[in-house]
Amino acid sequence: MLLAKEQRLGAAILFAVALIGWMVAAFRPQTPEAPAPRPGKKSWAERRDSIRLADSMRYVQWKEEREARYDSVKQALAERHEAYKAELQQWFDSTRLADSLWRDSMGIRYPKRLKKDTVLDLNRCDTAELQLIRGIGRYTAVQIVKYREALGGFYSPSQLTDEALQNLSLDTLLHHFTADSSDVTTIPVNTCSTERLQRHPYLRYNQAKAIYTLRRRRVTLHTIDDLRDLPELSEEDLIRLTPYLSFE
Repeated sequence: MLLAKEQRLGAAILFAVALIGWMVAAFRPQTPEAPAPRPGKKSWAERRDSIRLADSMRYVQWKEEREARYDSVKQALAERHEAYKAELQQWFDSTRLADSLWRDSMGIRYPKRLKKDTVLDLNRCDTAELQLIRGIGRYTAVQIVKYREALGGFYSPSQLTDEALQNLSLDTLLHHFTADSSDVTTIPVNTCSTERLQRHPYLRYNQAKAIYTLRRRRVTLHTIDDLRDLPELSEEDLIRLTPYLSFE
């Protein structure tokens, strides 16, 4: 049976639509579906969490083992140190005993230290007496005597802390000393030369030259106050120099 013209047109349209739909479905890229997890196999997130947990547990165990090893080594070192101290003390006692017996057999006597309340006059003691004070050896004693000779004597124990003796660290030993200022040797300002003034530790060349020039200008100096006009000498310098200058 022949179809009418309108029916044939409708059938052609339906065929064309079906063909286009089939072509779109056939040439459209398909997205692969994720495979279903196998039975009994963990996902990546679960495996990652389990690995992290295992690493954390291994780190804690390693840390505990390390601390245990450190404590054991520390204990072993402490025991060895105590044993070494005991051996050293035993050796020291035996050596001191042997040395004492040898000194007694040879008739040698070491000098005894002075008592804590002993006081020495800085202007009258020698190097041997200075070495009797704990903390003063031969070198320090010699340096003190040399400085005393350069000064002309000490007028105060505090002079042991002067810059010339600063490296000897005598500030904690001042209570062992006194100083009689009557034993100080003075410099006659009105008759001495510039070289004599310059040799004193408290005077530099320009200061000694200024004192000599002032004396030559004024003929005679009477007191320490006559030196106050010199810009080369500060008030501190004048206080330190007063016991060492005579104006006769």
